[in-house]
Amino acid sequence: MIPLAERLEIVRNVRCVDAAHPAFTNDKVAMWKDLRFHVVFKGDDWKGTEKGNQLERSFRELGVEIVYFPYGTITSSSALRRTLRYIDEFS
Repeated sequence: MIPLAERLEIVRNVRCVDAAHPAFTNDKVAMWKDLRFHVVFKGDDWKGTEKGNQLERSFRELGVEIVYFPYGTITSSSALRRTLRYIDEFS
């Protein structure tokens, strides 16, 4: 597990990244209202889903490009979160 502060530092040091901010909400449009970004990146597991389609509609109106990355099937963030919750429950 990489702590949030370290992940942000890694992303901030990518040459093509202007800024990196932690997300404190899942509402992407609310984040846009605060930050006014031009591109959002999502895993391609969102593409063609209702959530993905809604995201595309919302951001199309705002002129924000959505770039889909190939979804990593080797490491599941959902499975990691479930495991950590399970560990916390029995600690």
